[in-house]
Amino acid sequence: MQLTRHTDYALRLLIHLACNGNQRTPVAVIARDQQLSRTHLLKIANDLSNAGLLDAQRGRGGGVCLARPPEEIVLGEVIRITEPHCELVDCSGCRLRRDCTLPGVLDQAMAAFMAVFTRHTLADAIRPGRIMAPARAA
Repeated sequence: MQLTRHTDYALRLLIHLACNGNQRTPVAVIARDQQLSRTHLLKIANDLSNAGLLDAQRGRGGGVCLARPPEEIVLGEVIRITEPHCELVDCSGCRLRRDCTLPGVLDQAMAAFMAVFTRHTLADAIRPGRIMAPARAA
């Protein structure tokens, strides 16, 4: 199983925010720091914001920050958001469908794959001590 670049970038965005004290940061700055496409990262930030994982603010002083603590962001949730149509194989149109039981095996494999991500949070994806406390307002 290989996750898409969309999911890779989403995870990098979330990790970047958690490691930097979850300070509201412009997406362009994160894209530059991570050497990612700004346009692609903006789309991802919008998806994560709509799903309630990021808090996004436009305009001067705007940017994105985590909407929840890293310990409350489940990696399985991130993957379900960024990989909504994730199938190991597309069996539609296959002439063997009546005789083949492979879809059931693939479903079990996908469930096992997602079960691992559902057991872990964003905090688990970051080396101990690397999550900075949020900056306090003065």
